[in-house]
Amino acid sequence: MQSENLQIYTSAVILIERESGLLYNTFMKRTGIFLSATIFVAFFSATAFCGSMAAEFLCETGINFYQGGYYNDARHEFKKALMVDPDNQVARSYMQKIDRELAAAESHPQPPEEPKRQQVMEEAITRRGPAKGSSIPLKISGEAHLGVGVTSEDGIWKRGNYDLNEKNFRVLSNEALNLRENTYDPAIFNRLRVNLDTQYPQGLNVHTNLTVDPWSFTGTSDKITVFGKFGYSADVQLKYWSNTGYTTNQIITNTDNGDSFVIPELKVVNGRTEPVTVQTVFGNTFTIPSLKIHPEFNPVRELWFDYSQKDTGTLRFFPIAYENQALTSDDPLRLSNNHIWWEPSPWIYRWAPGHFNPFAQPPDFTQGQWDSSLAFLSRDSDGLRLTALRGLSFSTPPGEALSLTGTFATPKDLWQDYGNFDNIINATRLKYSFADNLQAGSLYAFRAGFDENEKRDSYNHVFSADAGYEFVEGAKVSAEVSASRSQNDLTSPDFKTGSRGNAYYLSLTGTFPAKNIMAFKYGYPEIKPLPSDSFFAKYQMFYAHMDEGFDPALSTYRQTRRDAAWSRHIHFRQAFEYTFTGLYYPAIQWDDIEPFRIGNGIDIGRDVFGFRLENSLWERRLENLFDIRNVHDTHGELIENVTRDEFTFKITDKLTSKLLAIHQAMPLTKAGIDPFIFNTDTGEFLLNDAIEAGLDPSIATGSLGLEYAFTDRIALSGIWEYTNDYSVGYENYPRGNLNGSSFKPVLINGKVFHVIDPFLYRQGLFPLPPYEYYNIFRAGLRVNPAQHLEVYFDYTRNSFESAGQVDDNDNHVGMQVSYVPTQRVGFYLRYTYSRFNDIGRMLAGQDKIYLGHHNVAGEIRYLPTQDDEFSLLYGVAGRAPIATATYDPYGGFLSTVDTQHILRLYYRRRF
Repeated sequence: MQSENLQIYTSAVILIERESGLLYNTFMKRTGIFLSATIFVAFFSATAFCGSMAAEFLCETGINFYQGGYYNDARHEFKKALMVDPDNQVARSYMQKIDRELAAAESHPQPPEEPKRQQVMEEAITRRGPAKGSSIPLKISGEAHLGVGVTSEDGIWKRGNYDLNEKNFRVLSNEALNLRENTYDPAIFNRLRVNLDTQYPQGLNVHTNLTVDPWSFTGTSDKITVFGKFGYSADVQLKYWSNTGYTTNQIITNTDNGDSFVIPELKVVNGRTEPVTVQTVFGNTFTIPSLKIHPEFNPVRELWFDYSQKDTGTLRFFPIAYENQALTSDDPLRLSNNHIWWEPSPWIYRWAPGHFNPFAQPPDFTQGQWDSSLAFLSRDSDGLRLTALRGLSFSTPPGEALSLTGTFATPKDLWQDYGNFDNIINATRLKYSFADNLQAGSLYAFRAGFDENEKRDSYNHVFSADAGYEFVEGAKVSAEVSASRSQNDLTSPDFKTGSRGNAYYLSLTGTFPAKNIMAFKYGYPEIKPLPSDSFFAKYQMFYAHMDEGFDPALSTYRQTRRDAAWSRHIHFRQAFEYTFTGLYYPAIQWDDIEPFRIGNGIDIGRDVFGFRLENSLWERRLENLFDIRNVHDTHGELIENVTRDEFTFKITDKLTSKLLAIHQAMPLTKAGIDPFIFNTDTGEFLLNDAIEAGLDPSIATGSLGLEYAFTDRIALSGIWEYTNDYSVGYENYPRGNLNGSSFKPVLINGKVFHVIDPFLYRQGLFPLPPYEYYNIFRAGLRVNPAQHLEVYFDYTRNSFESAGQVDDNDNHVGMQVSYVPTQRVGFYLRYTYSRFNDIGRMLAGQDKIYLGHHNVAGEIRYLPTQDDEFSLLYGVAGRAPIATATYDPYGGFLSTVDTQHILRLYYRRRF
């Protein structure tokens, strides 16, 4: 197997060597700075060295085969070595020896002793050591991915867009690749990824990731000015990516009167788009002519240089890298890189400068903002975000009393020239341990945004100091104080705005039996009971405050402040262990997701008191979680008071019970303001003209579940839920899709500003406050009629008939069969019949809106080796073939509700 891997290695090396000149020219053209030369030298040196290293390794392997008597295998390895290095004298001499040995063997056949081929390869790796003449150990790894699809209409060799998994505007649209409720990512593409890593224990190390796939090929049009039917102008530049063959959809705002329009996804044929006419918010029309797309090739996904010494720490310079290079601080408020697991890191947001609108009535100013739209959109079909970071980081050695870590970076999106930047970032964390139980720290974070002329247009400073003291083992008090200062739109001094604010945090964390809490980096979420603990408890009580003017530009709390939809229901099925993000990149583990399932209420302009208690008894036969958070705004007005209690009790070895109770007390409604759906940019709740004033929107859920395992092969579960939750428990789906936006003038310090005003419409199609209670009944039957065979039947009856397919609370009956006879072969089949109200028919006022849908999907997987995988899929089930979508980690969602007549074949190889 290793011999086969080297064939891929050498092909990759040859490819890299051939493309090095192209990469150099591309970088020099874009930047014209010393950094480009540095990158080229690194690539040239690394790839040239790869060739000699690969040849040397192949020779070592061939020698092992030769010594073991496997002359044909040895010849094969030496031939590959000569392909990489035609002048390799070791390979040539052994080829002559093998010819003599084979000639002798033909006249006197004598089979050698049977050594294991894999063992021979492993011995070659172990014995090889550093290359002769060099002390640099090198690791070559990567993956090859091939995919093809066939439908009743055509064959598909390239079509992938992770955003098609999102149940957003696409559910209401048939444009481009949108298929209404049957939108999904086909995830059909080819890829070659090669990683090169030097592996010094200390000193200088290099990592490169070269990837050739559809997301490596992008393009932009020329930037043009278009004029509307009623006058006014707008600047347009289209962004294309090869994975769909379309341009991306964009919102364009003109700088005359602040009007805006949406450019749909436009198909690119022979390098050009077709002309399109669009209508603006204010009723104007713009025609965008056919535009030529200028292609770009960007195979470099990662490149960094590490310099480390045992006594001094590590310095990393990364000319291009993923968002995981951002500094995630471990201060109590996590003021750097706080976000929920499925959101893009705030570090890869772009700065969108503001502009004056002279022909608006009255003239006004559109403020600059941190924009996450491209960061959210730009993902491959693995779900891996492709907006890059460029910069450097440093850290002191672990285990020392003084700890200093920091990162300087600037983001780059797929369509941005390498030499351009619109913001720069720094976060530095300093900690000092006075003793094993006493620690103090500080954080400084800085962010600056720049306009198109690279003039500073915005800046943000955040300072904080924190301390942790474990006064007895198993009881720790933590505190943090922070201050921020921001200035925006500096290049438009007449409309410059600024803010200042403070934040405070105080908590008490405890465990029983006592555990050393200071040993856990992030504290409470990491503390888990041991299997041997007959009793375990942990608790946390905290108070948090953030002023309205507090502005932590490197963190967002919009999603972490609230409960995840799937956490508001009982589950008996096991959650997915991870969400796949590619063969060579860390998967999102369940332990990464679970801490965010219950919100903490913390956000800007809020005061929060929270308490959580978790305990388990009798070796985890009884587990309980109690959580309460009381949230007010900084003026003392109630935002929410959420109380939760959930039990899991294994009554017998066969019978398990679960109980969940949630009550969310809310203030009385304000006319025209939705009580649940908010603007993720500002945190303000959206306009909803269906909401009347003075009504109680509070919601509550009570749920009871039982699972009985008759035998090891048969288990039956049932869940009853009684609730009046029509929003939080469904991620506001589908009613949140009925949204739009307008503009309103706002007077700030005597100046008129142009502010986006998002709203909901036609909300009378759904229940309104005060919300009525309804029932949900769910049942599941697991049957294992034979070893390695599982059949699962599930059923849901939900009185809320608009509940959609984002989890298993929609009305449906289903069956899935999983058969894994060996570790190398697996079969999966799923059928679902679901019913729910069709949004399009509801909007059209039709009578027949509660419609049924049939979905059949299946998959066959074959793994000839641990590094190879074949997958044959028919249809679309509740999971994507490459990555698990993000709605429900328990797998209850449906990507599509109707059977998709598509056959897809994948081959993946890791080397």
